[in-house]
Amino acid sequence: MTLEFVDSFINQKINANENYVRFTFYELRVKYNLTEDETNKFLELAKNKFENMQYEIEKGYEYCSIFLL
Repeated sequence: MTLEFVDSFINQKINANENYVRFTFYELRVKYNLTEDETNKFLELAKNKFENMQYEIEKGYEYCSIFLL
């Protein structure tokens, strides 16, 4: 996983719906074949980026949802 991947995936999600972004277990672990450590790192980087953009973060077991405040 690269920073380019993180930025690209986040931008793809924002372009689809800037008011609601959701990363699922399936997307990160199965579709993109990220390891558990890579998934955790991705979510941490995404969380930081979205918090800087004034989004609200909600995390669950199989998803991470991000809402525009």
